[in-house]
Amino acid sequence: MTEWYFVWVEGLRGPAPQKWSSEGLWGQVGRQDVIVRFALSDEEAHLSLDELARRHPIPDGR
Repeated sequence: MTEWYFVWVEGLRGPAPQKWSSEGLWGQVGRQDVIVRFALSDEEAHLSLDELARRHPIPDGR
């Protein structure tokens, strides 16, 4: 079963939202630019990046 994650990474223009699957996570785990990663429920996995960004904002104090 594929698990999904909503991830904030440090991009060229500031924090950027991404959605990763557990199948593609192997090469991503050690990345230094990851700000925070949220595990998604089955319902959330189908949402757009915009909606996920509203539900899971970047934590204060990063």
